[in-house]
Amino acid sequence: MIGKSVSWGNDAKYRRGSFPQPYGNKEWYDGEGAMPFVQVVDVTNKLTLVENTKQKISKLAQSKSVFVPKGTVVVTLQGSIGRVAITQYDSFVDRTLLIFEDYEKETDERFWAYTIQKKFEIEKLKAPGGTIKTITKEALSSFDVHLPQFKEQAKIGSFFKQLDDTIALHQRKLDLLKEQKKG
Repeated sequence: MIGKSVSWGNDAKYRRGSFPQPYGNKEWYDGEGAMPFVQVVDVTNKLTLVENTKQKISKLAQSKSVFVPKGTVVVTLQGSIGRVAITQYDSFVDRTLLIFEDYEKETDERFWAYTIQKKFEIEKLKAPGGTIKTITKEALSSFDVHLPQFKEQAKIGSFFKQLDDTIALHQRKLDLLKEQKKG
């Protein structure tokens, strides 16, 4: 495997999401032109967002938040720290999520998402009680990951996607069999 170890701080450009304050102001939610507003609760443990976000951000609040196009890798930084998703739709993102905006080298988003997910799993094992209570930008900047050549990243990302799809298919079949057994 040709590639190199890279640190997030040097090789990935990222930022936190944002939302106008005060958080509970009704003007910031819903209405004409409202768009999905991604929060921690909207990030699944399957590298995806939920189909419909819990909240929609109003047209008025959109200029005070961070827009994220479909296909962007995000990771939760509070609550359930370390859940990763590749956004399936355009949205705006809360400050409790980290957004990967650009990379120094050509990077496959799916490979990157799996790598980040694994990195957080490793960090959780190191943390007291297996829980990361908080994560700072400095800590994120020091995270090192191995980044193979792009072609290999794409193959690895594709392999894991196929594996996830196969697992999901078998899980649905199992759930259906359990349901039939009940009936």
